[in-house]
Amino acid sequence: MNKILIEGDSKEKLKQLTEGSVDFMATDPPYGYKFMGLDFDKALPDREIWKESFRVLKEGSFICVMAAPRTDVLWRICRDLEEAGFNMSFTNIEWVYHAGFPKASDTSKHIDKRLGVDREVIGENPNNRPSKKKGQKGFDNMLGKGESVKYNITSSNTDLGQKYEGSKLGFQPKPAREIIIVGMKPFKEKSYIDKVLNFEELPENIQRTYPLIQTPKPSKKEKDMGLSGEGKRQGSMLGNNGDTMDLGGASIKGEHKQILPKKNTHPTIKPIKLMSYLITLFTREGDYVLDPFMGSGTTGLACKLLNRNFIGIDYEEEYFNIAEERLEVSREELINTLKIKVQGELF
Repeated sequence: MNKILIEGDSKEKLKQLTEGSVDFMATDPPYGYKFMGLDFDKALPDREIWKESFRVLKEGSFICVMAAPRTDVLWRICRDLEEAGFNMSFTNIEWVYHAGFPKASDTSKHIDKRLGVDREVIGENPNNRPSKKKGQKGFDNMLGKGESVKYNITSSNTDLGQKYEGSKLGFQPKPAREIIIVGMKPFKEKSYIDKVLNFEELPENIQRTYPLIQTPKPSKKEKDMGLSGEGKRQGSMLGNNGDTMDLGGASIKGEHKQILPKKNTHPTIKPIKLMSYLITLFTREGDYVLDPFMGSGTTGLACKLLNRNFIGIDYEEEYFNIAEERLEVSREELINTLKIKVQGELF
């Protein structure tokens, strides 16, 4: 696999690439709703990035852009892609992973807060764990930097609050899926048939794909594959018995269970199987695949697995270094770790 890794802002770095030189773009950009309070996700990508991506892609090349299923976020990204010139008249692909947690707020608690009434404590949450206090960053407590916060089970002391016990504000169900937006750089031929006639017959693997893939989020082993973990910060976390233990350690029923420290610190890692599915669907061996939001390099690993060439760009030095190290993994190690037969069992 030929790979080109570029550290920096995609808006500027994409200008280094030759016009019409890329066969496919698969990327997981910021979603624009500040996921987990992360700064990089607070805004949608600069539209100039999509315009430059459009320029470097070949005519008729497809794009797959990950997005949240929330209608407002999905609409804005589609709008920006269309304004950049992409044909967006395609059915999206869905990634289903059966994980996540609802994010709706408790109506009764908000009523009592608005009325200035304290709630009655009726018990302690049996699922208490180290958590962050307001003003702490992300998972500081998990790294031993903050204090443990305990949460109680409460009941409303007002008639109105009791009326709405169990009710949730808005509609934000469990996010067990993500959307993969499909678009294409238009071509000059009059029809798809005219375009196809300029190429050889479509590979059989493209005939075996469907607009939905069900696969879990990546395991820790997959995330950390190829990483040494050198220089990663060690910390501590509180066990259920109140003791402090090294991270990694986890507390189950008051006992310490040793776990390995996290090596891949990127918060939104996608599974190699998912990116491999998209690359199989839209490319052939030897094609060049672009990811202008490379993150920890999963798209590149999928390219290595499937004998495609890869161009990855990311401006975060920490994630760029992780991707650089992960992409040193051999194709054989990838196959052994994922326990797959590339041609027969990938999907």
